[in-house]
Amino acid sequence: QQGPSLHRDHRDMTAISHDFSVGSHPEISVTLASADVTVVEGGAGSIRVEAEGSDKDLEQLDIFQTGDVVTIRSRSKGRAWGRRHLTVRIEVPVGVTFAGHTASGDFSILVAVSDFDFVTASGDVHLASFSGRARSKMASGDLTIGEANGVLHVGTASGDVRVDSLDGDAQINSASGDVVFGTVSGSVSVKTASGDTTIRRFAGVNLEGATMSGDFDIGLVAGMSVDADFHTLSGSFRNLAPAGTGERSIQASMRVKTLSGDIVLR
Repeated sequence: QQGPSLHRDHRDMTAISHDFSVGSHPEISVTLASADVTVVEGGAGSIRVEAEGSDKDLEQLDIFQTGDVVTIRSRSKGRAWGRRHLTVRIEVPVGVTFAGHTASGDFSILVAVSDFDFVTASGDVHLASFSGRARSKMASGDLTIGEANGVLHVGTASGDVRVDSLDGDAQINSASGDVVFGTVSGSVSVKTASGDTTIRRFAGVNLEGATMSGDFDIGLVAGMSVDADFHTLSGSFRNLAPAGTGERSIQASMRVKTLSGDIVLR
């Protein structure tokens, strides 16, 4: 590890930076109350942390290394800390393991990670891709994932969840947020109270869905044979999928239940 550098900019904000040397399996651990964090790709074998904020904010910030784990955390507790705000930028190697915990503030992870574990109250989270296991627990923030290659578990109260591409297994539990998948190859379980679920292209093996008043909109691919069980109490069911011809190359099962929501196949 190199010693930290410090400079002051024209907005009366102070910026600090730390550089760390890491091995082949680096990890990042972030625990902050109020911060915007951006994680970008850096060089192999090194991690760089840059933080900007007031002098009081930075005085309460610990940035240190233990083995291959780089930790960024606040020592402050209490209500006063929640009114402050930091900006943190982290350069990491591809395939880093990331864990974060924050009350507010946005996280943007623009580099492919292996495992991802994140808890937040109101911040939005964007994750470019992961290749192992990902878990996210959120209150009102939105979660966006580009490529999910592995096992995904998401729990959210009112935030929306969007996954552009899933190759693996996903379990989503939501109260009122909407859930949107682009392409699915694998298994999906979605449980919501009032949020809508959209799967634009389902090429997976299993879909389990349950909602109170939300709708399900599912796009099927050609050559799919479906063992289906769709049930809605007061909503409607529509099968708009074109009649297929030829060999059925994909075998899938679907179990979708709603009370008052609609179910549509395309």
